Amino acid sequence: MVLDLEGFRVGIDAGLFQGREADRNRMELGHDPGDLQAVLLTHAHTDHSGRLPLLVKKGFRGPVYATPATADLCDIMLRDSARLMEEEAERESNRDGPGEPQTQPLYTEEDVVRLVRRFRPVAYDNKMELGNLSVVFRDAGHILGSSLLEISYGKRKLVLSGDLGQPGSPILRDPYRVSEADWLVLESTYGEKDHKDRATRGDRLLEIVQETAERGGNVVIPAFAIGRTQEILYQLNPFAEEGRLKGIQCFVDSPMAISASEIYRRHPECYDAETKELLSRGDQPLEFPGIRYTRSRQESKAINSLREPHIIISASGMATGGRVLHHLAHNLERPESTIIFVGYQAEGTLGRTLQKGADRVRVMGKELEVQARIESLDAFSAHAGRSEIMQWLRAFEQPPSRIFLNHGEAQATGALAERIRDEFDAQVVIPGMGESYVLP
Repeated sequence: MVLDLEGFRVGIDAGLFQGREADRNRMELGHDPGDLQAVLLTHAHTDHSGRLPLLVKKGFRGPVYATPATADLCDIMLRDSARLMEEEAERESNRDGPGEPQTQPLYTEEDVVRLVRRFRPVAYDNKMELGNLSVVFRDAGHILGSSLLEISYGKRKLVLSGDLGQPGSPILRDPYRVSEADWLVLESTYGEKDHKDRATRGDRLLEIVQETAERGGNVVIPAFAIGRTQEILYQLNPFAEEGRLKGIQCFVDSPMAISASEIYRRHPECYDAETKELLSRGDQPLEFPGIRYTRSRQESKAINSLREPHIIISASGMATGGRVLHHLAHNLERPESTIIFVGYQAEGTLGRTLQKGADRVRVMGKELEVQARIESLDAFSAHAGRSEIMQWLRAFEQPPSRIFLNHGEAQATGALAERIRDEFDAQVVIPGMGESYVLP
């Protein structure tokens, strides 16, 4: 997104497309990155940050403003993203016939290094002057360092929700409640439904783990390295300390998730009161009996030779790549094992295919029969559900005069638009790709 104020141009997020829309990542950006004076980044997830190195590659030379935690997380996430792109480009080039042009990655790790030098950390709730704009980063409660943005020009205010988290989620504070805005850009990931059984999600997770272990199977949890992995560990912590996991080992098999957990430990300014209380008592919520963090490939491969039931938490969260594919390959054809999806699965991903009940899937080039139990625990999503979005909107003293809905599939966005129109006297707009709007 680009905000143009009489020629003063500011970019807001620049994410990678996922699933069946991934081909769009190589489309033209629709603007000249060299014309941007600055970029504001809401959070580190690659669907918001993943094309920032491409902006630098194409001429962006300004600062990138984000919270300190977001800057730290982007350093590890985008380096990993670049490495994967370079590896994929090399594989494609090896498949190309003689004389054909070599496949090039979208960007390289060198582009990421150049980007990281442009980060300028901004603390929550501090007003920052940017040209004629005033910008305040507020806590969005989605992942560590996530923000919603309040952008003011004179007496007029534009608010961008970024990704809103669920109130009451562990580790992080609840999303900041904004009281006024003239215009709002609002996410709609779960605009058509609420998260069920949120209060009992930890107990349900434990129940599935215990049932699977009794059958002699393993539990594989594809989880985003940032946010979801740490929340699952937080939920497992008390069960392990109480002895309710019965000696079941828990493996975090994702180098990025391990690095992200280290960054979580470095940023207590993002924690909620409950987590700070735990830490004050000497309880580390991401550490417990039976947990194993595996960085090396040798350690990762060794997991699949274990006979005892165990839990594997590994990326990627939508099962589109990463080490989790190896664990799925070893467990999908085992009726005694369980695969648990704990977050949104985009259309066109392996995760969505398994959620829909596919009998057979292809994993790393091999056709597999799906015999494992497939479970979905949407209550672990880092996104607010429909009712939570509506509750967040009710904090406005006056509804924004125009609300733009983004970040959702058509059905979810349309359902939320209808709900907002029914309750609030606001104009709701669902922008299309590449469309521009004038804010009066």
